[in-house]
Amino acid sequence: MKHFIEIFDGKTEEFVERIEIPASRKEELANLMNWQAQEDEIYVYDLAPEQLRRLEEWTGKKLEESIYDYQLVCID
Repeated sequence: MKHFIEIFDGKTEEFVERIEIPASRKEELANLMNWQAQEDEIYVYDLAPEQLRRLEEWTGKKLEESIYDYQLVCID
């Protein structure tokens, strides 16, 4: 399974971009998201500002929270 950050326009809610989270960060991602069970990783999650900051470090992408909405998704 691969995890991605999906970015949506904050006003129109239209899809803008998808950024892959490196598979090497899977354990750290589970900790960041506070997943308690293996199946927790398959759901869609809204991302908080502190989570976005960590994901910026892992992906090397600047995530501008004031104009976009962000979700974490899992794609098989």
